[in-house]
Amino acid sequence: MGAAQLNRFDRIAPFYDWLASFVFGSSLVNAQEQHLDSITDYSDVLVLGGGTGKFLSKLLDKNNGCRVWFVEASQKMIDLAKRNLENSDRVVFIHGTHENLPDQKFDVVITHFFVDMFTESELNVITQQVQGHLKSEGLWFVADFVQRKYWHRIALKAMYLFFNAIRALDLNELPDWDRIIQSKYFKKTSVRSFYGSFIDSAAYSKR
Repeated sequence: MGAAQLNRFDRIAPFYDWLASFVFGSSLVNAQEQHLDSITDYSDVLVLGGGTGKFLSKLLDKNNGCRVWFVEASQKMIDLAKRNLENSDRVVFIHGTHENLPDQKFDVVITHFFVDMFTESELNVITQQVQGHLKSEGLWFVADFVQRKYWHRIALKAMYLFFNAIRALDLNELPDWDRIIQSKYFKKTSVRSFYGSFIDSAAYSKR
């Protein structure tokens, strides 16, 4: 993958958190933090598509001794995530994508506002990759947008138009990520909705 493709979110990185807060208030952060209490101490955690890592400090504070592998395609997002942390000794930052995962298994995989960037066929492959990188009782936490109401579809259309306009995405519609994740490798154990049921924060366990 070329550098330009890898860093497509660089141009929005400096104001990403401000924009998310302006549009969604605290809903995105609340969704990201929903399942952090379920992570046991000294867990190995893979954060895939971590963005600016706004929830990382709370993850590390809540879970003594846990180690985090933070994979992000935007170098500028990684730089911001590092600045947001007072101490990153327990975090390994990896500039890459789901194609650059460490060769090991994890207790927890976290993907926040990540699965909305892929087609259904691509997400099928990623789901299999996540399953292969989780330990036998591993958990997958997913926070992302869903389509339940008419205004959800309108909002998603506007969001995809925006990210296409800045050349961060080429996708035009949201994949049915919950169905794909549960179809073969995972079962959903809990879910909570935010922002008028436009955002789901779900936990899955390996079948």
